[in-house]
Amino acid sequence: MARSDAVQNRQKIMDAFYNATRNGDARLPTMSDIVKLSGLGRGTVYRHFPDMGALAFSFMSKGYEALFAQSRDSLRTARTPEQSRAALEDHLYRFRAFTKENLTLLTTPEVVVSMGCQLAEVSHRQAIRRALRDMAQIGKASPQILDSATDMIARIAEPLHLKAAGITQNSDDPLANEAVALALQIADTVTNNFRKTM
Repeated sequence: MARSDAVQNRQKIMDAFYNATRNGDARLPTMSDIVKLSGLGRGTVYRHFPDMGALAFSFMSKGYEALFAQSRDSLRTARTPEQSRAALEDHLYRFRAFTKENLTLLTTPEVVVSMGCQLAEVSHRQAIRRALRDMAQIGKASPQILDSATDMIARIAEPLHLKAAGITQNSDDPLANEAVALALQIADTVTNNFRKTM
């Protein structure tokens, strides 16, 4: 069991990282920035996180784990195509909000090409694909058109898409409702076509 001061120090480091990535700066903070913001000694910070990559990955993993756990639970308990659609809609809104909240961090070059970012994209697409299969009532089948629809739907919440749309983590997201509605139209069209052919 971790000592309480170690847990508190880890949280101080995570809080410092959070605060350092809220200023809209297009670069990751340095470990020196984190030492200064956390108020902890350099050795303490490095004992928890040997480098900025490990800290960024740990920070994002915590948020992604909670997001994807909720999506998996919603999809697992969905019993009808309508419930699966509602779970998909909820997932898209939550994923987009998380992306927007962390947009500066998620669009830094180091993070864009990171394994953690790639894992998050895979999990995001898995949630969408699961919802589409359940909406179409096709079991574990994954026809190519379903994969194409998954890719189109996933894009509405991806960091580089939001950035290209002029959204920042400090601005509103006026396109969220329209983007999710468009994604759901794609989902409805593809899954209704599957149900008609069965």
